[in-house]
Amino acid sequence: MSGLRERLGRLRQDSSVNPVTPAQPEQQASEQEALSEGQDLPAGFRQIGVEQISNESGQFLLRRIEYSLPYRHGRYDLGELLACAPHLHPIAMRQNQQSEAIDIKRLLFLDTETTGLGVGTGNVPFMIGYGYYTDQSFIVEQTLIRHPGEEKAMLTYLLGRMKDKSHLVTYNGRTFDWPVLVNRFILNGWRRSGAEPGHIDFLHPSRALWRNTLPSCRLSTVEEARLGIQRGHDVPGSLAPALYFQYLSDGNPAHLHGVYAHNEKDILTLASLSVHFGLLLGGEGASDEGIEAAEGEELFRTACWLEQHGAQETAERLFALLNDMEEQGDGSGWSLALAARYKRAGQHDRALKLWRRSAELAEGSTVPKLDAHVELAMYYEHRDKQLIRALTYAEKALELAQRRARLLSDATKRKAERESLLHRVARLRDKVARERK
Repeated sequence: MSGLRERLGRLRQDSSVNPVTPAQPEQQASEQEALSEGQDLPAGFRQIGVEQISNESGQFLLRRIEYSLPYRHGRYDLGELLACAPHLHPIAMRQNQQSEAIDIKRLLFLDTETTGLGVGTGNVPFMIGYGYYTDQSFIVEQTLIRHPGEEKAMLTYLLGRMKDKSHLVTYNGRTFDWPVLVNRFILNGWRRSGAEPGHIDFLHPSRALWRNTLPSCRLSTVEEARLGIQRGHDVPGSLAPALYFQYLSDGNPAHLHGVYAHNEKDILTLASLSVHFGLLLGGEGASDEGIEAAEGEELFRTACWLEQHGAQETAERLFALLNDMEEQGDGSGWSLALAARYKRAGQHDRALKLWRRSAELAEGSTVPKLDAHVELAMYYEHRDKQLIRALTYAEKALELAQRRARLLSDATKRKAERESLLHRVARLRDKVARERK
């Protein structure tokens, strides 16, 4: 608990987003009195553009920010999505099984700040942020409740924003944000009726491309490493609940300034990430400059992802580049997966080059992989009918297996691997002996 207090203290001292000194008791009392009399909101809310909204279900707070297009967030201009949004359709198809065409004005970019981490009924979204496009702008709106009695009014307003939207654009929203909201709708008296919105959840494409090349696939990591977004000082999402509870405790809106800024940036990043994947699927995101700078592993994952989503021409261009990289000796582990792809496609000559290179790398490795030697043994035995070469690779695979056996903790796996190789070597020796007779 002391560590949490220290982190909160540092955030208050270092905050670069509308820094406000903590309210004194007299100021807090006057602000609470102003609210009770229906007067203006406390200055701590008004200075960041928050206003009080009323509807048929009650009151809540709303902050609205308009970004006139063009507006650049990191590497991309958010206005680029106006042209490339339709290219996101394959993502929507895979995530929803069926999906209507993507219309940018029917996308709602959603991110919630909640009182906890689970999706159970005790987790309350105290702030719901979302963004949407108009002809000339990208609009971000953020709703906030000051107490549980305002939740229904906030959700009523959200439903109004959702009524003409076809897809929710999120980062882990399919398994977190949306289930949390569904629970709150039910608890506030709504029942499911009609079709739910579709999802475009960018956590899954991000993991497909970057799970082996980035330290993590957290949104903050992805945006900095791949979107060129530098947040500088930022309130971590994990601290948002504690800051909200501090606000509930003393009524000082300054505690929430960093939460507002963090949520706003998350929504802008969702739009920027949409541009990234839209351009990639449209064949414009795989630029020569970006390709040359990318690691082989990431290129391979990107090519596979594009192939799965129907962008065959761009995928083939990346696969061809990967093959050239391997011939130059720049590739490593992913080359076996690329060779397997060529093998399935009947392109054995291309696979052969990759297996040979991987075999060379394996023989110099501390923990060698056997796959390339086994593939070469099968190729020379069954396709090229060069039994001596097949036997040579099989015997080398057995030697490598014995070398790395000391490093494998799974005794069952070691035994099965060795028995399989012994059987292959024995069969090939028998074939060679019979051929020589």
